[in-house]
Amino acid sequence: MNRWNWILIGLLTALAVATIWNAETGGPKKHWHRCKESLVTQVFTGACTLRIGGETTPT
Repeated sequence: MNRWNWILIGLLTALAVATIWNAETGGPKKHWHRCKESLVTQVFTGACTLRIGGETTPT
């Protein structure tokens, strides 16, 4: 493998580790997690049924 492949593998590995670490340490929640619908459904239909009791408006 050449140098660019190793750089790409290193960057992807760093991204995967950072994502797992953020999820395991209770990192900040994304605003689309407040809705029961998937992100794709939210983008195309604008529907948002809130899943969290205290929230009254979607973002």
